[in-house]
Amino acid sequence: MRRSLVVMAAAVVAAVVITPFAAARAGEFDVVHAVAGGGQPEPGHIDMTGATPAPVRDAALASSPTSVPGLFYCRKYRIWSYAAGRYVAEEQGFDGDQQNMLRARTPAAQVGSWEVFELCSADSGHTVYLTAPSGYLVTAEYNFTGNARGMLRGRGQWVDVWETFDVWTDNGRYYLRNPSKGTYFTCRVDYTGLSYRMMKATGTAAGSWEALRFDPV
Repeated sequence: MRRSLVVMAAAVVAAVVITPFAAARAGEFDVVHAVAGGGQPEPGHIDMTGATPAPVRDAALASSPTSVPGLFYCRKYRIWSYAAGRYVAEEQGFDGDQQNMLRARTPAAQVGSWEVFELCSADSGHTVYLTAPSGYLVTAEYNFTGNARGMLRGRGQWVDVWETFDVWTDNGRYYLRNPSKGTYFTCRVDYTGLSYRMMKATGTAAGSWEALRFDPV
């Protein structure tokens, strides 16, 4: 009987400790939606046909790859968000922490220079980093809080864990996942104002908000 009481007490303590931790963990990233293709994504790659060696970056943007070794090759793409039905743009006109935010807001008929990204890879497109139109690297801002946590924006100066993404596919659709967090590019069509259709790296599954298409330029 005494042993049973000890076991029960231990279980209660464990519940008190584990439950808040689990709740905090569940709220760390955004909840997602139905899987876009109806199946499970598989490791894939971006087509790097015709890619050229990564250009030498100046001292202010010195690239010192730490996450993906080897020689990088780059190819220019526009990125289509299926959830938004629009191309992803870098908001160079925004200020402060929102400067160079990635947002899926450009109709196909209105694309310009802010929608052209360089996807660079050292392993034939299986793992990539992205150079934004500003010349900075696309970074997932995991140190931000609230709705801005995981915001994608052009501000990186070297390739590291927040700038590196592996490629997944499902039924012809693509997904970019940050290996350090295990979370995907996602388009927040539920946000409002200047954050409407913000691109973040917090998608917890390859769902409908995470599905992308890459159109070569």
